[in-house]
Amino acid sequence: RFFKVFVTEWVRGDAAQALDDSFTVILTERMAGKYFGNTGAVDKVIKLNNQYDLRVVGVVSNPSRRTSLPYDMLISWKSLSVRWDEERLGQWDFLDSDSQTFTLLPESAKPQILEERLEQFEQKYMETEYAESWSFRLQPLSDIHFDPRFDSYNYVTSRKALLSLSAIGLLILVIACINFINLTTARSTQRANEVGVRKVVGSSRGELIRQFLSESVILSLLAFLSALVFVEIALPIFNNLIGKNFSSGDVLNGPFLLILLIGALAVGITAGSYPAFLMASFRPVAVLKGKIAAGIKGRRFRDALVIFQFCASIVLLIGTAVIYTQLHYIRNKELGFDKEHVVVIQRAEKLGSQQLAFKNQLHQNPDILSATFTDSLPQILLEAKVFQKEGEGSQENNTLITITADYDLIETYGLEILAGRYFEKERSTDAAAVVLNETAIKALDIQDPLDKRLVLVGLKRKPMDIIGIINDFHMESLHAKIGPTAVILSGQRPGVLLSVRVRPGDLPGTLGFLEDTWREFTNNQPFEYVFFDDQFDLLYKAEVQAGKVITAFACLAVFVACLGLLGLASFTANQRTKEIGIRKVLGATTPGILVLLNKDFVKRVLAANLIAWPLAYYATNQWLQNFAYRIRVNFWMFLASAAVALFIALFTVSFQTIRAAQSDPVDSLRYE
Repeated sequence: RFFKVFVTEWVRGDAAQALDDSFTVILTERMAGKYFGNTGAVDKVIKLNNQYDLRVVGVVSNPSRRTSLPYDMLISWKSLSVRWDEERLGQWDFLDSDSQTFTLLPESAKPQILEERLEQFEQKYMETEYAESWSFRLQPLSDIHFDPRFDSYNYVTSRKALLSLSAIGLLILVIACINFINLTTARSTQRANEVGVRKVVGSSRGELIRQFLSESVILSLLAFLSALVFVEIALPIFNNLIGKNFSSGDVLNGPFLLILLIGALAVGITAGSYPAFLMASFRPVAVLKGKIAAGIKGRRFRDALVIFQFCASIVLLIGTAVIYTQLHYIRNKELGFDKEHVVVIQRAEKLGSQQLAFKNQLHQNPDILSATFTDSLPQILLEAKVFQKEGEGSQENNTLITITADYDLIETYGLEILAGRYFEKERSTDAAAVVLNETAIKALDIQDPLDKRLVLVGLKRKPMDIIGIINDFHMESLHAKIGPTAVILSGQRPGVLLSVRVRPGDLPGTLGFLEDTWREFTNNQPFEYVFFDDQFDLLYKAEVQAGKVITAFACLAVFVACLGLLGLASFTANQRTKEIGIRKVLGATTPGILVLLNKDFVKRVLAANLIAWPLAYYATNQWLQNFAYRIRVNFWMFLASAAVALFIALFTVSFQTIRAAQSDPVDSLRYE
């Protein structure tokens, strides 16, 4: 039925009966080529996890790299019967957060009406306990890519992040346009005589405007062609920066190239309009007499442009400071457990009944301090279960993050028992017991919890004694507050994760011992592991990448803004050449002239700060709202960004102002 919902191009095989049988698989062309080359894959057999034989019944084209539902192979649903019977596979309460059901509706159907009827559907097809605690909702397929709530096996992108990065990119483009305006304006006095002569010989104002706009558009198109080459060169660096794998074909395809070309034309016209109208407005009589007043005309407009440039740059600098301070905070915040020096071995269920023997074997190595089997860990295979308080007529459902673990969880992760005790091997009654964290006790509103029981809602409503209270610890990222958490004993059920706390030192030797022991117990099954601290750090991968991108954008924005300052400094120095010569003849010193020329730029940067600070405060606070645990935006971030912007501005304009201040007054007075 997958192929009735999703349009798929078949290369080999028959879609009509594909995946009807157990242990059948459909490969993409990419995977078929990897495993079988050009020999043909249909009716061949591949082994899943070195344990199950899957017969290839078809080959389909590779899914688009742009899809939110990527796959390399499709395995029949009935193959899960190796773990659950077919009757269980057909039950709706078998579905969980790792399962997705796609429904193809007729065009005339109204999803809202269907969703309203789902409650009746749940009551009819699900066990009573599950129907009470579960609910199904419809989500349009087009919303999956931008919906981070349900990201199981999907590529999910933050719409807010995309809009933010697009806005920053547009901002830098605007800053570049402002530079073009300032640089062109700075050269306007050099072309004043050209304008005057052309007007005298009959050129109209419209013809001059069209000429200057044409020059601007041509420059923009040349820059566009240069940018295409630069994109090809810089794409690997960009991919590394954002953690993606774009190719030039993804970026420079036909429709997108057309959009870029139109954008280049728009940039040329927009950036060239003000200089074109300015230069076309020169009066020929004043120009030819050398009395052009272009330096005064439009001064406030140019000042506003420079203030806007540095306002944007300062906002980005403050944003960079806030992001990196928040990242430092979340990396160093106390999590409630020790995540260092823990190796997590995945797919531990392959050990089967030998899990205890494997664990005992590990303890023979002095570099292994402790080990624990679990079904989930913070941010790894998180699972939630529904509990109810026993007695008092309470039927209120409470969803708790649930860790199914053995007897060594506390020791391995350095958790703290605040009251009561943890599970003990000598107590057989602990099979029906539960340990809660502090937040769970508050959420359940239980007085004297060690004397109370909880009921685990499910097919078999099991009453469980609350035997202990442990400290709060972060099962999720710092984006969310610590949730109510329960720990239950795994008993005879094989754990899927094995956490091993190792002694720092000979880490390669310890990993080698773990792998050798694993292969010995699993008959050479692949040894898959992660370091828990690395896995936990992946929670903030998006923020780390955002920090890198914002930093790169901030540096680029400041650099481009400095180019504009350089043009304006050149313009100012040219306009005040005679004034500088007169002041030097009258005794002005070089430092005094530097102060005279630089004070206007300092005023502009200070004005940019006054505008940028409230904008940056609002923007950074909005971003910090994504974290339940966050820093406070400190005043030093604003002062530091202002100081950086001021230093860069003065450093940039000093090249022009120092040259003007040190010029020979004789040459200055001969100017013009």
